[in-house]
Amino acid sequence: MHFPQIRLQSTFAKIGLQSENPILDFQQPKAEIKIHQENAEMDIQRVAPTLEMDSYEARADIDMKSVRRRIEDAFNDGYQAWLDGLARVSQQGDQMMKVQHNKNAIADIAKSNSSNPVYDVNISFLPRWGSFKMSYDPGSLEINWTTHEKPEIEVNPQKATTNITPGKVSAYMDTWNDLKIDYTGITIDQKG
Repeated sequence: MHFPQIRLQSTFAKIGLQSENPILDFQQPKAEIKIHQENAEMDIQRVAPTLEMDSYEARADIDMKSVRRRIEDAFNDGYQAWLDGLARVSQQGDQMMKVQHNKNAIADIAKSNSSNPVYDVNISFLPRWGSFKMSYDPGSLEINWTTHEKPEIEVNPQKATTNITPGKVSAYMDTWNDLKIDYTGITIDQKG
């Protein structure tokens, strides 16, 4: 046995939305800044350091003498030898004048003139301590600053520009609603 069937098929309506985003145009120009500052003045007073070294005596100790020093030393040695010779001759002359008191005066004079001199033997370090002289002056440095008044600052701010384009939302029917009816097993009599 067949039962009559009615089939309903429905489609719901769908609404579509189309939107345009809002646009925000924002611009902020930079502020104008003017700064005026006079330069500071710097005054520097400096005394240069000095280093003085005197190696004149130290060089003479190791026989690195200048020509002038050699001449001076030769002169002094000759003068001292002349004075020593003058004293020796004067002393020997006095001995000859008093020959009556010392009968061997001529022999003593001859013996002292013919004998080798006795030299002192000693160890010395060259150059001598203290012959090299050195002095140092560190000098000085003084810095003075002269600053002027506070800087003059002038600021001109700029206004911001804002442009807004509002967004839009529009609705439309994406799918229309529909109802389909289908039936089976029903006979329809056409007779009237």
